[in-house]
Amino acid sequence: MTPDKATIKLYVIQDVSENAAERRLTEQAIGWLEFYRTSGRLMDITNDPDRREELRYDKNTLKGHDIFILCSPVVAAAKPGTDYESRDVMLEKDIRFNGKLKRFFTLAEFEQVYGQPDSVRLLKDEAPCVTIFGTEAPDDKYLYKNGSRFESSKDSVAMDEYWFLNGNFITYKGIKIDEGTTMDDIQQLFPAAVRGRLGLDKEGELWVVKLKSDVTYGHIKLFFKNDRVYFMHWWLPC
Repeated sequence: MTPDKATIKLYVIQDVSENAAERRLTEQAIGWLEFYRTSGRLMDITNDPDRREELRYDKNTLKGHDIFILCSPVVAAAKPGTDYESRDVMLEKDIRFNGKLKRFFTLAEFEQVYGQPDSVRLLKDEAPCVTIFGTEAPDDKYLYKNGSRFESSKDSVAMDEYWFLNGNFITYKGIKIDEGTTMDDIQQLFPAAVRGRLGLDKEGELWVVKLKSDVTYGHIKLFFKNDRVYFMHWWLPC
């Protein structure tokens, strides 16, 4: 939650117990909404956060019920080292791609670790709704390597979408995550996020786990195929 926007999780409670005497209840996420404080707009981002659908609702229900007071933004402003942070947030400062690079680096560092890109596309031709550097320079590019996508602006490069292919891996707080890492392994790091996973992607093929990359802005989507880490993507609101 930010001062201007609330992200709302819709979920059902499921009984997964095998023994009636030992009841086990779990939460299963079935949808995600965004509520905008100033405009009062309610957007459905369940299927694709980049293609939000506006929902109609009775705004009289808001009278006397301020969601931004009931769900105080203080919750989102977790301090480093708190339980909230450790369960839900993958901090960029603790990520190393191929054990070497942070999320932001130089073009020379890209070539040193990955070599030459497999292909290059101008951002103006791809027309994304939001960019990492936000410069809108005509020569800003996407660099593609082993399935992964990097955004570049002049000499600066940033990771946008990272695929765990051809030996690619990351370390997070010194822990290696690669194509052999299972969802159970990730649950050891982010138990709350995995328990509240979004479900299958819109093609119905990949499981999706959402991790906050910052406690107030954007998030990381971690995709799984056959119970193994497949790729990760930084999502930013348009």
